[in-house]
Amino acid sequence: MYLTQPLHKALLEVPERTATVHGERRRSYRDLVSRVSRLAGGLRTLGLDAGDRVAILSLNSDRYMEAIYATFWAGGVINPVNIRWSPKEIIYSLDDCDSTILMVDDTFLPLLEELRQGSRSLKTVIYAGDEAAPAGTQDFETLIADSAPVADAHRHGDDLAAVMYTGGTTGKPKGVMLSHTNLYIDGLGSQAVSGMPYRSVTLHAAPTFHVAGTG
Repeated sequence: MYLTQPLHKALLEVPERTATVHGERRRSYRDLVSRVSRLAGGLRTLGLDAGDRVAILSLNSDRYMEAIYATFWAGGVINPVNIRWSPKEIIYSLDDCDSTILMVDDTFLPLLEELRQGSRSLKTVIYAGDEAAPAGTQDFETLIADSAPVADAHRHGDDLAAVMYTGGTTGKPKGVMLSHTNLYIDGLGSQAVSGMPYRSVTLHAAPTFHVAGTG
């Protein structure tokens, strides 16, 4: 089981069907797979190796989903950062799981300088917002446009997919290591319980940093 499998399936079966809607942006599955494979190529050029951690600090968006899939496609591991944390707590999670790349949107951009100064592991920041990319960051859309697509790494099964942090109610948050199979089964379970028809259009409201939202 591998988490990019639904993208390959959709590209073969329903390439022109709408995959994501965010504001005025609509992407087909063909568009989505193209963007994911190119963003994965961009991550590789930025030095991402198999198993490297990519942190995502953002509100829910189509780019958040692309970042998740692109990280898997490139062979990396996601660290979806809790958006309710203080900068100190965010820095702890970045360093605890050795996140070298951070994707950040407009909402959390004001925290960036403090995160950069405080984190020992962070090397590269990708700006996933809607304005001009700040100095010293890589622009999300430019990275996609300028990067060649790469083949899916096809990490699967017991390969690590995500490090997701607990609430830390009894001390510091603990990074829970979840495999591709863990998240795949979680997704199948959610589908079974929801009873959604195959061609449903759904609103993704759960925060994606949480395992319930990612699943």
